Amino acid sequence: MDTSILAPWRDLSIVWLAILAGIILAVPGVALFYAVRGMRALNRWLQLPLLNAQLWAFRIQQGTQRASDAVVEIPIRLHSRSAQARVTIRGVIDYLRGV
Repeated sequence: MDTSILAPWRDLSIVWLAILAGIILAVPGVALFYAVRGMRALNRWLQLPLLNAQLWAFRIQQGTQRASDAVVEIPIRLHSRSAQARVTIRGVIDYLRGV
């Protein structure tokens, strides 16, 4: 069989394959392009509200930290004073005993 008869069909099938591959790759490429573009716009739009939310969360954290420190301070202070008194009394007793 003569190969020159099939040469145009071979060339046409290669072109057809290239066109189909371009279409198949272009559709997801365009979709990804617009998805990335939309995500960038969404990030810019959400930046200030998320910054405000972060600021409020930080303020709430600081308030709860101050409140919990104030609540815990009394028992800690009482325990440390009793430990100081216990050690001081033990030292005085040991001194008086002559140990």
